[in-house]
Parts: sequence; structure tokens; C-alpha cells
Amino acid sequence: MNTEIVQFDLHDPRNRRVAAEIVDLLLFYKTGVGKLRDIVTKMRSVVETYCTFTYPGFFDSDDTLSGIVEKIRNSGEQHPACALLDELDDIHNYSWDHCRDDAPDSDAAEPIDVIELTGYVRRTLKIVKAIPN
Repeated sequence: MNTEIVQFDLHDPRNRRVAAEIVDLLLFYKTGVGKLRDIVTKMRSVVETYCTFTYPGFFDSDDTLSGIVEKIRNSGEQHPACALLDELDDIHNYSWDHCRDDAPDSDAAEPIDVIELTGYVRRTLKIVKAIPN
């Protein structure tokens, strides 16, 4: 495993936002506190930011989770994030039904199971190294 030290600007609004989102995910994971659809949206945002920050030459800063998964899948084993593909794909597929723009708060949106969501939050936090494996 290789380690790379990169600069992280805490004054950048995007970095402050994702740091706050990680705190919200940790709070939900430990206590169950939070609006469920907001937690789903924050999961996506956190892994998107993590991937674009960790692999800047491979993803653009505006890549969505579906685009990130597609880029890894298309690149195959030579992509440095290929070990994350299955986890990212699972998180993408799970969260897609819960945070689509066409019906995020409507009755048509998929109901969210708290236990299932907690598992996906745990997986998200492990990816971004906010909790130990």
C-alpha cells in the first residue's frame, strides 16, 4: 500500500462541507440521529469528494458517483481505485432510489430502512477512513 501526502485546504468551502457531512454520518452511525434522506445524500457527497480528492488525475471535481463508478469500471484493474469499485457501486445503487432529484421527498420515493442505511453509512465511513476497518 502506498501513501501519498497531499495538501488539504480547510478553508475551502467544499472541504468544510464534506468534513461536516462526515461528522453527520458519524453521528447517525453512532446514535441514529439525522434525517434519513439527508444521510443518503451525504453518503454520496462524501464518497464523491473522497474519490475526486484522493485520485485527482483520474476524476474531475464535478464527477458524480455514477460517473466515478463508470470511469473505474471502464479502466479496469489498472485504475488505482479499482479495489473500491464494488463498494462504490453498491453505495451508488442503494442510494440512487433514495436521493433522485425527481422524487426525493414524495410518496413515490423508496422507503428507507434504518438498519440497512446504517450498514451503508458504515461502509461509506470505512471507505473514507473515518472509522477503522
